Amino acid sequence: MTSLAVVRCDRDDPCGNCVDSNISCNRTASTARSASKRRRGPETTATPQSVQRHGLQASFTPSPPRSTSVPQSPPIIEAHDFIRREITSGKPMPADRLAVLNSAMSFVTHLSQTVQHENLAGARSTRVADILEGISTPSVEILYWMLCELKGSNIGPHVLDYFKHVSPKSLKTMGLALINRNGDNETLLLYSICVNSAIFKFINTVLSESDMGGIEDGLRDQASKYLQSVKLAMKRIHLLAVPSLLFLQSLLCSAFIAQGQGDSVHCWAFISAACKTCEDLNLDAQVNACQFETEDDIELYYCYVWCHILDKNYSMMLGRTQCLLNHEGLDSVFSSPLNRSLSALLSTYLLFVPVQAIFILELHPLKISNKKTLLSRVEYMVADLLNRLQRVHARITELHGPSDSWSGLHMGTELTTIQFSYHSLRTSILRSKQICLPAQPYVDHDCLESARMAMSTLRGIQEAAMTLIDIRSHIAYMHWTVLYHPLTPFFVLFCNVVATSDSNDFHTLKRVTEELEGLVEFSASIAKLQTLFRSFIELCEGLVSDKRQKTAKSTDDIESLGGHVQQPVIMAPQSQAANHTAEFTTLMAPSDSYSLMQPTSTPSLFLDYTFAFSADGTPGAMDPGWGLFDVHPTLNWLDADFSFFDSELHQEG
Repeated sequence: MTSLAVVRCDRDDPCGNCVDSNISCNRTASTARSASKRRRGPETTATPQSVQRHGLQASFTPSPPRSTSVPQSPPIIEAHDFIRREITSGKPMPADRLAVLNSAMSFVTHLSQTVQHENLAGARSTRVADILEGISTPSVEILYWMLCELKGSNIGPHVLDYFKHVSPKSLKTMGLALINRNGDNETLLLYSICVNSAIFKFINTVLSESDMGGIEDGLRDQASKYLQSVKLAMKRIHLLAVPSLLFLQSLLCSAFIAQGQGDSVHCWAFISAACKTCEDLNLDAQVNACQFETEDDIELYYCYVWCHILDKNYSMMLGRTQCLLNHEGLDSVFSSPLNRSLSALLSTYLLFVPVQAIFILELHPLKISNKKTLLSRVEYMVADLLNRLQRVHARITELHGPSDSWSGLHMGTELTTIQFSYHSLRTSILRSKQICLPAQPYVDHDCLESARMAMSTLRGIQEAAMTLIDIRSHIAYMHWTVLYHPLTPFFVLFCNVVATSDSNDFHTLKRVTEELEGLVEFSASIAKLQTLFRSFIELCEGLVSDKRQKTAKSTDDIESLGGHVQQPVIMAPQSQAANHTAEFTTLMAPSDSYSLMQPTSTPSLFLDYTFAFSADGTPGAMDPGWGLFDVHPTLNWLDADFSFFDSELHQEG
């Protein structure tokens, strides 16, 4: 008598346990009949053998919970606590400015309590019988073309740095294995991510470099096909797979693709897994042992470099108080003889990494508030980091010289982007100093001017990106700028507008937001970011218009009495930011009719602060708008539902 094995159904289609047991699944046939009645229950525990054989088939995106609150991020917590203290402090404040703070309080409270509801249509598992189902295989012709170009001299060293974490030798091995289906499916899945993402990047590089004689549309369609294949394979990666260099390479390729698509949430998941894999492989020691510029050693070195770059940038952007990779591992990165294989552009970006690491370890406001002994080091650490940044700025200036290294990249946009990185990081450092040392001068003009420089360069990035012919390239580039770098400068200017009604700063914020308008229908991430920006602009718009009306009325009253209006002249201190202003002005002139970079462009700055927030006519201890918001809102704020706040604004209007 034949015994029948009892297989518990896990409610996937087909049932995963049936697939594991290699038996016919009865659930698939009844799916259509019962779809409207069933609700997905908890998954059963798979056997160890099942996990080992089919671990890569599980989606890296967990099924959404039925009703979960968005976790509160440090920026939201900081904003909520600070505004609450300001509102309840009892300090004299005009009603209009107090109303803005109350609205901001309502806004961040709503974000911290936003509920995301389960999307039943998107909750289905991505488990499939064949994990290579739907995965594109590269043609031998395009593989040959790409390998020849990557080894040749037509593509400049700046863009080649984005390929070197998977060497041409490895791409050849992986590509041929995919074409001939040599290897197990799990390995081929990882191969497909590395090869198809490289082809996608290669085609876009070629299209940006020259006129292909009318075949661009066909090539773009091919690039889209390889991109869709990579995105499908990314959903089937098991982030707890056995550590290996191949696994690390596929995680880095996935992180690059996710960031280019504006998916910062999953980009962070891939970065986290990649950094954990670095530790498991003891990559620090392996990099130290690399002495020769072989393809294998360079491949290993670039994997480690990219992990540090992505880790430090995202850790700082998310307000974390520690990095994923120990910053001491940077010693091997800089001391390695392979460091000279980096292009001038990537080696300059790499100089930001130790600055970010020290900021996270020594200057994070939350860390200092929990460890008062760090307070005595704040001044020293700020001075040290600013000196380091000054040396980085000198390297950035050198990049502007004539060079043939830019082949494959848009020189203007890349130069403006690294300037934005510099000013954004500098703004964050100066702002943390203001928070950690509240006894410092009331307005940190260096921080304010640095924020203005950052927003001016961001405007330059937006204008330069408009010259990109392919809208997909334009969107991807903005994902790598406005969604990749901390946007502390935006919030610094917002707080200044709330406090002073500065029309120039308000106009800057408005222009940056308006430039995103043409991309919102193509990118959900950009659409959410623009909604966030627009909400803050609408909050402070009344303050700026009221100030204009009061100024005009005051001028009319004085002139009617036969008097004359004389604007006060306030000499701002010569700051480091002001020196950079003169230097950067020669590189990029703003399109606006006024200058965003003049320290004396808003002569009523001190007067408005004193009038609005000082009880005795003297500057207070700390700018009450300075601590409203912290780092970039990508992972939490962009997942929020803004519909409630939008409706409230319309009702009030």
